Amino acid sequence: MNTRLLAAAAATVVACSGVARAGDDALSYALSETEALSLSLNAPGALYIGVQTQFRYMVNSRDDSAGALGDSDTTIGFNMRRAKVTMKGDVTDNIKGEIVFSFGHDTGYAKITDAFADWKVSDDVTLRIGQFKLPILREESVSSKKQLAVERSATNETFNQDRSQGVQAMFGGDNWRAMVAFSDGLNSDNTAFNAPVPMGGTYGPEADYAFTGRAEFKFGDAGWDQFDQFTSFRGAASGMLVGGSVHWQTQGDTNPAVSPEQDILLVTADASYVADGWNLFGAFIFRNTDAGAGADFDDSGAVIQGGLFVSDQTELYARWDAVFADSARGMTGDDFNSISFGINHYLVPESHAAKLTLGAGFTLDPTTTSIVSTSDGHNLLTDADDGQFSLIAQAQFLF
Repeated sequence: MNTRLLAAAAATVVACSGVARAGDDALSYALSETEALSLSLNAPGALYIGVQTQFRYMVNSRDDSAGALGDSDTTIGFNMRRAKVTMKGDVTDNIKGEIVFSFGHDTGYAKITDAFADWKVSDDVTLRIGQFKLPILREESVSSKKQLAVERSATNETFNQDRSQGVQAMFGGDNWRAMVAFSDGLNSDNTAFNAPVPMGGTYGPEADYAFTGRAEFKFGDAGWDQFDQFTSFRGAASGMLVGGSVHWQTQGDTNPAVSPEQDILLVTADASYVADGWNLFGAFIFRNTDAGAGADFDDSGAVIQGGLFVSDQTELYARWDAVFADSARGMTGDDFNSISFGINHYLVPESHAAKLTLGAGFTLDPTTTSIVSTSDGHNLLTDADDGQFSLIAQAQFLF
């Protein structure tokens, strides 16, 4: 289905839907079985549509000892950071489908971010088939709707898995769960099966083989759904989630071949604690990239963050994150550290449906001497000096 047809279908869904339900975070629109079939979705039940918007005003100021930026060392402006449309429905009694379209903040063009089906093959095992996020970094796996800070950390952006295409088995018990995936590798969404690895890219389409495993263990009274977010509202039960993951992929050996061949090993460990009005989260990431001929690098990163409610609807947060590059990388082998803090105000109590956030960040090291990822999306720009300052004012609405 092309973008225009999808937009028309989505508009038809909203216009024709006579039933609107208020969910925990947003309004969901339901279609009757007949209407759903008329859109060729073949869904036996209701079709649900949700929209996420994150609108920002952004300020960035960089030190400019070299004078390369002239009078342009401060950058300001508005930005539609995220605009997403989610469609969910039942395929059969034991198969559910989901597709998410994201509109680029720099182009406005729509692309598929998630497109998968969850097939419950037994009471104990569910298979996920399609395009989705691999279960590696927990910070990346928590939805952008339910982050603590205004944006994910620079450490996460440097190591994150993003989306891939593959299959994943999910299983578990009352206090543990595990996921095992076979995929095309890190950051390989929206690619053909013969897409080449980008020249000089750390990640990218298309791995020959990629295997991922993650396990999580829950302690305390908090339910699993409390760990779908980092925030812990006042009155919430206390609990801890401890998790870890291992991902390995090799690329460049099968057609189209790439020289040199490259193996990537990614290992993570993380812990989250939620309580009555406050939360803590910490993670450590290790990555080995082996491209042969002496290009064998061990890089790592760390994140520590926490939040505290000062009223029923207002939350303060702070975070430190770091990227530790292998010194063998030479010019980009230095460490990178940053700190950030901010405030969230929840317009709807105990819900992310309408949330205002003001977040500030400071870099303690240059970006150009590290492997840290820079982008306008998380307001970290290229800078040869330390002391970069960023400010983001954001309004999030889910409907």
